[in-house]
Amino acid sequence: GSGSLIVVVSSDVVMDTVIAVKDAKGDGNVSGLRIVIVTACFHVVDGVTITLRKIIRSVRARGGRVMVLTAPPPGGVKEDGTEHVDSIPLLSCCTGQDDYRIGYTLGEEIEQKLQQFKPHVIHVSTPDFACYAAQVWARKNGIPCMATWHSNIHEYLNHWGLVGSMIRPIVLNYLQSFYNGVGVTYVPTDILRRRMVQEGFESKKHGNTLKVWGRGVDTVKFHPTQRSDAFRKKYGFEADDVVVLWVGRCVVEKRPDVFIQVMKAMAQQFGTKVKGLVVGRGHKYNEMCRAPNCTGLGWQSSNDLPRIYASCDILCFPSRVETFGNVTLEGMASGISAVVADCCSSHLVDSGFNGYAIKGMDCSGYVEAIASLVRDPKLRKEMGRNGRERAVRDYKNEVIVGRMVDNYIEHSKKSPFIPGAFRVITLYVSIIKILIFPYMAAHRIGTLGPLEWVGICFLIGIAAVYFYGGEESEGENSYSWLIGVGLATGAQLSGALAKVLFKYYWKVKQRSHQIMISIISYACIIILNPVMGLAAYSFAAQSLLAPLSILNLVWNAVLATLVLGEKLTKANMVAYVLICAGCLLTSYFGIHTHKSFTYDELMGLFQAKMFLLFMVVEVLVASFAGLIVYAGEKEYAPWVVRIAFGCLGGMFGGNQFLSKSLSEMISTALRDDYHILFSWGSLMLIIGTVAVLLSGLRFLQKGLKYYTAMSLVPIYQGFFTVTMVASALVFFREYELFTAKMAQAYSFSLLLIFGGISQLQPPENEPELEKKS
Repeated sequence: GSGSLIVVVSSDVVMDTVIAVKDAKGDGNVSGLRIVIVTACFHVVDGVTITLRKIIRSVRARGGRVMVLTAPPPGGVKEDGTEHVDSIPLLSCCTGQDDYRIGYTLGEEIEQKLQQFKPHVIHVSTPDFACYAAQVWARKNGIPCMATWHSNIHEYLNHWGLVGSMIRPIVLNYLQSFYNGVGVTYVPTDILRRRMVQEGFESKKHGNTLKVWGRGVDTVKFHPTQRSDAFRKKYGFEADDVVVLWVGRCVVEKRPDVFIQVMKAMAQQFGTKVKGLVVGRGHKYNEMCRAPNCTGLGWQSSNDLPRIYASCDILCFPSRVETFGNVTLEGMASGISAVVADCCSSHLVDSGFNGYAIKGMDCSGYVEAIASLVRDPKLRKEMGRNGRERAVRDYKNEVIVGRMVDNYIEHSKKSPFIPGAFRVITLYVSIIKILIFPYMAAHRIGTLGPLEWVGICFLIGIAAVYFYGGEESEGENSYSWLIGVGLATGAQLSGALAKVLFKYYWKVKQRSHQIMISIISYACIIILNPVMGLAAYSFAAQSLLAPLSILNLVWNAVLATLVLGEKLTKANMVAYVLICAGCLLTSYFGIHTHKSFTYDELMGLFQAKMFLLFMVVEVLVASFAGLIVYAGEKEYAPWVVRIAFGCLGGMFGGNQFLSKSLSEMISTALRDDYHILFSWGSLMLIIGTVAVLLSGLRFLQKGLKYYTAMSLVPIYQGFFTVTMVASALVFFREYELFTAKMAQAYSFSLLLIFGGISQLQPPENEPELEKKS
C-alpha cells in the first residue's frame, strides 16, 4: 500500500493501444480509450460532479469508454457506467447535507471488474480511502494514475473553530501525502497551483507535479435569453425588482452570513425593491431563507439552473474556499453581474468591469458593491454583458473539457508513477480506519431492515430471559405492576396527542380553532396524562415506568402521520421496533415490587446528599441549555438549538419523582390522615409538580413552533426518560432493589431503547415557521 513498494505488473491486465485520431482543433474521435474515474458522491449535484459529468460526456462522445467508481446514492440505484464501492456516510455537521458519503474501500468485486475493464488511466478526484485504494491498485497493475483537485478541504477547517484549528495540520499532512503519490494533479487555476506548491503538494522528493487545468461552462445552456418573466412572477418578483442570487451549499465555510447581512442592509436601504433567492441546502438554509425579502428554492436540477441564473440580476458568492468558482462562471455566462470573494474568483471577475471582487472578510464591501449595482441599472447590465463576453471568449466548455481528454491520452502512454520517498498515508489510512471502525459498525447495523431488527430483538429477548434466569429482587412481588404499566401506556397516548396538537396549533390560522386545540391539548396533558400517570405510580416503581415514557414516540409517530401529515420513513419504523422491544424488556426486567413511603420518609428523601448533588448537576445542565435557547440560531447551529429545547423540556418534565411523591402523599393521607394534604410539605410538592410539568411543556411547545414533531419530540423524550430514570434511582434509592443480573438486563434494555432513538431521522428540510433568535 505504500509508495515505496516495487511495482508488479499483473499479467491479467493487457494494455492495448489507444487509437487517437484528432483534427487540428483537438476534438476528433478517440476509439479504444478506457478511463476509470473514482469519486465520492457522483449522485450529488455539486461542482465536482458537474465537472466530472462534462468530462465523461466528452470522452464518450469521442468514442471512449468511462467507468465511474463511487459511493452509492440513497436507494442504491446504479447509473449506467457506474459501480458502487463500499462507503460510509459523512456526518451532516461536516457537509450540511445528509447524502454525502466517502469511499471506504474498493472490494474484491470492484477489483475484478477493473481487471475486466482494462483501463488505460485511473483518474481520482477525491482524497478518500477508495481513491487511495485505486492508487494502490493502479501501481500494482501498471496503470497510470492522475488526479484532479476540486475542494480546499483543509481550508474548510478554518471555519470550524477550535476543533478545526487543532485537526487542520493533520488533515493537511494527509492531503499532501495523498497527492504526493499521484504523478500529476490538475488544479483549476495558476494562483491555486502556486499556493499549493508552497503548502507542499508538489514535492521534489516524491517527484510529483501540479498542472493547471481550468474549468469551462456551457455558454449555450447558460445564456441571458433564459431569463423568464414567468419565473420571476411565480416567486413574487416584480419587473423592477432587483433579485440577488445565492447558489451553492448553505454551510458556514461558504459565508452565508455575508448573504444574510447583505439582505438585511438592502431591506434597510431599499425596502422590498431588493429580493433574495437562495438555491442550495445545508445547515444555514433555513436561516438564509428567513432573511428579509428572501425566498428559498432548495436544490435545483442542472436543467433548471440556467433559467434561475438568467432571471436574477446580481450573483452574491462570498465563499473563500473555492478552487475555481463554477458558480461565478455560470453567473457570468448567464449575463448577470457578480459580487464575489477576491481570494477565490478574482481570476474570473475584474472589479468594475464584470462585477466586484471583494477583499477581506468584512461584509461591508459586499453591501456597498451590491447597493451600487441596485442604484445603477445601466452599470449592472453593462457588467453582465462584459461577464458574458469573457465567459464565451475564455471559458467555452468544449475547449476546456477537450484538454482533459488530451490529458488522458497523454497519460495513457506513460508508465505508472512511483513516489520517490516513503509516504505516511498508509499509516494514516490504517489509523483512521481503526478509529472510525465503531462508526462503520454502527452504520452497517443501521442499514438492517425491519425484519432483521425484529429477529435481532427476538434473539436478544430470548438471551436476556435465559441469562436473567428468573432471578427476582428482594421484597414481596405481585402482579399489580401490570396495572401500573397499562395506566402508564395510556398516559403516554394522551401525552403524545397533546404534543401533536401543540404542533397543529401553529398550522391553524383561525384564533377560535387555536383556542379549541389548546383546550383539548392541555386537557390531555394536564388532566388525562397526570391522572393516569399518578395512578400508575400507585401500582409500580418509577424505574419500571420511566422507560415506558418512550412509547410516547410511537404514539407520536402514528398521530403525527395522521394529524400533521408527516412522513414515516423506513428508518423510523426500524427505530420504533427497537423502542417497543426495549420497553417490553425493561418492563420484564424492572422492579416488580412497590414500596410505599410515609410523609416523614418522603421529606427525609429531599435532604439526602445524593439527591442534592443530582439537583446541582441538573441545574447546571439546564442553565447551559437555557443560554443556548436564549441566544438562538444567531449564535448556534439549528440542530444545537433544537437539542437545547428538547433538553430543557425533557429535564423539567422528567422530574417525575415529584409526581411519584405526590401520589405516595395522597395514598398516605387517604390511608392515615388527610390533614397531611394541608401541610407545608404537601403544598410545596403540589406546586413543584405543577411547575415542572408546565415548564417542560412550555419549552416543548415553544420548540415545536420552529421544528417538526418528529425532529424535536425524540430529543425531548430522550432527556425526559434519562431524567426520570435517574431521579427514581437517586431519590427513591431504587437501585438498592436491583440484583446484579436485573441491573445488567435492565441497562441493556435501556440501551436498546436509546439505540432506537438514535435511529430516528428528522425530515431533511424542516418546515420552520419562524427564526429562533
